[in-house]
Amino acid sequence: MKDNDEIKSLGFKEMHPMQVDALVDLINRALNLACMTGDEEIIQEIEQSSDEVIHLFGGNGVSVKIDVH
Repeated sequence: MKDNDEIKSLGFKEMHPMQVDALVDLINRALNLACMTGDEEIIQEIEQSSDEVIHLFGGNGVSVKIDVH
């Protein structure tokens, strides 16, 4: 693919609300599972991947805050 080729993709604004909900739910579940491992490296990897996906679709990103009770 050349640098000047136009890439056409959908963002959150063009997606059906059910598609957005499904993607966000998948990311939420992945983050929850990563947190359940207690492994900081896994959590950071899933957080970074999730953040990249959200940005690709035009979102603001993802950050994880872990509260220990």
